[in-house]
Amino acid sequence: MSDKTTILHFSDIHIGFSLKKLKPHTILNKRAIGIANLLRGRAKYFDDAILKIEALIRFKKRYDIDIVINTGDYTALGLEHELEIARECVEPLMHPLDRYITVPGNHDIYVLEANSHYRFSANFCNVLHSDMPQYCQKGHWPLIRLIGEDIAVIALNSSKPNPYPWRSDGHIPTIQLNALKKILQDDKIKDRFVFVITHYAPRLSDGKPDSKLHGLHNADDFLEICQDIKHGAILFGHIHKTYRVKLDNLKSELFCAGSATMDTKEGAWMYEISNNQLNATQLYWDGKEYQLKR
Repeated sequence: MSDKTTILHFSDIHIGFSLKKLKPHTILNKRAIGIANLLRGRAKYFDDAILKIEALIRFKKRYDIDIVINTGDYTALGLEHELEIARECVEPLMHPLDRYITVPGNHDIYVLEANSHYRFSANFCNVLHSDMPQYCQKGHWPLIRLIGEDIAVIALNSSKPNPYPWRSDGHIPTIQLNALKKILQDDKIKDRFVFVITHYAPRLSDGKPDSKLHGLHNADDFLEICQDIKHGAILFGHIHKTYRVKLDNLKSELFCAGSATMDTKEGAWMYEISNNQLNATQLYWDGKEYQLKR
């Protein structure tokens, strides 16, 4: 990589289900309501999802992107065939493997099943490795990727199954937050530019917390720990709106990628890091390609 490192951050592509592949035992739960909502019209907003992902692949090549970050919600209902299709779609963005960092979204582990978390891990296992595995507390998290000598990406899993239809909230387990505090003090991390990524938004575009039924429960605890970041940014998705927020008590700005594929709301971010300084440019969809807002 050159002295300038470029990062593509996208999220919430929501690859949809196939009626032909649905099995009765997989929809006798919250998914039945999710399917009803999709059939009533929500699915149409993601009709061109694959086309837009292909455009992101072209964008990566056009701008010679060094690192790709995806903050979750690859699927609509967390079904096996959705994850398989999503994985196939983003495959060209996943090379080299050590330059692709991701977390699951709540839709990827949609309901409480014995293998809900494992399905995501199975499909993305070759990019869920950590350069500092001593900090992994449960499964892959926190996942740490060291990029050259100057950048670190720390991925926290805030997603959990929500069996009740009226809930889509999340939380970062305390064990991960405790690990994050230690990681940020580690000599290998503390002087780098640090990206902390998770799925849920710790703040909305107006700087306020999300609702209890939709947001990150322990957002305040998370942000308090992130005060230790000297140079960095906090990246997330979940909200289908691309925005950035600066909070008074944080040196790190907050960036929501929005949805890269939702009709009329398409968005993503490109970041450029040089000498511990961040330049962020929003992407927009022109109907055929992703372009940079100048």
